Amino acid sequence: MGILLRPVLPQEAPPATRAEQIERQRDLTFRTPVPPDTDVVERAVIWAYDKKIVQFLSTGWKGFAPIAGGMIDYSGIPFGMQYLRTDLLGGTTGFRASARLSTRGYQLYDMEVGMPKLAAGRAYLDGYVRHRNYSGVDYYGPGSSSVLTGRSSYKLEDSQADLSVGLRPVSWLRMGFAGGYYQPNIGPGTTPGIASTDRLYSPVQAPGVAQQTNFLHGGPLLHIDYRDNPYGPRSGGQYYGRLDYYQDRDHSGFTFRRVTGEVQQFIPLFNKKRVIALRAKTVLGLENPGQQIPFYLQPSLGGSDDLRGFRPFRFYGANSVVYNAEWRWELMSGLDAALFYDMGKVFPRPGMLNFKHLEKSIGGGFRVRAPGTGAVIMRIDAAVSREGVQFDLSFLDIFATPQVRTGRELSPPVGRLP
Repeated sequence: MGILLRPVLPQEAPPATRAEQIERQRDLTFRTPVPPDTDVVERAVIWAYDKKIVQFLSTGWKGFAPIAGGMIDYSGIPFGMQYLRTDLLGGTTGFRASARLSTRGYQLYDMEVGMPKLAAGRAYLDGYVRHRNYSGVDYYGPGSSSVLTGRSSYKLEDSQADLSVGLRPVSWLRMGFAGGYYQPNIGPGTTPGIASTDRLYSPVQAPGVAQQTNFLHGGPLLHIDYRDNPYGPRSGGQYYGRLDYYQDRDHSGFTFRRVTGEVQQFIPLFNKKRVIALRAKTVLGLENPGQQIPFYLQPSLGGSDDLRGFRPFRFYGANSVVYNAEWRWELMSGLDAALFYDMGKVFPRPGMLNFKHLEKSIGGGFRVRAPGTGAVIMRIDAAVSREGVQFDLSFLDIFATPQVRTGRELSPPVGRLP
């Protein structure tokens, strides 16, 4: 079963870039008569290329492209449309806007403007706004002693506007300041058959459940990154640290500070066809005297991004730590298999950051990678813990880049939840 290539005619200009060369080769490959012995699958692929469907799904059309994922676990399957331009003002400015709706009716709208090439590429400026409307987010109660039967649901509708500014003195270092305004609106959850959080838990058990407040927040960040590929790394590592100060603008008793630290390391084996990926991440909440951290701003563990053997949002606490280890190996081009082991916990005081009383899960899965970049575009995992077996389908890589908005890549193939 073969496909004849259409020869390049003499008058055609040679491709100027590698991207043009790849696109030209695709056209040469698929703009041909279909041989009679071609099977149904190959006919469908050829038809999709001829009709530019594959090109639209991967690169879009005049800035518009479909987008999937980017919402919380249990939101259903999110789909939407994105508009992206990275060539504005002579290539110095990028713009992105997206709208997403999930199969459960969850909504997300965001917009970003970035200037990543200030001072000859050594400085950056980025602005980001977002609005979310999630009708049901799970809450099982405070701390590590919460139980499955304590499951409740609350509505999270919030808006935020952030500004990031910083320096990139060398290619592997980013340091800057990020801050903005955050406006949450917490209401009764509407998940069928699940009690609303405000009815099941008191303000002592769920701080902020009965009060609405707005926040100014901001602080410095540092990101060191020497991975061989930021999308599909097979060697190297990255280290991230951030300090945020959250000021309660309504004086409701919710002013606090937060320290976030994350380390990732990738160890290649057998010509990088097999990789050991390691991650350690902690979030520490430092409460001001007489103040609390609202439960909806506390870090949570459970689900596809950390403790994969537990349900999403299974544990909430003022502080958290999680450790992930994966052994990945390439099954074929664009498809990896993985075995993993997760450990983590939430705890009430920063001084309890240690290796005691960790929850654990173990499992395996598959990663579908985008051609060219190697980015994980879909992840299927199965994991087991003391609370049973969990199956997850995610469009995000658990080893993605921590959130550092520099405007350099407004539409990365993989990233943290917006």
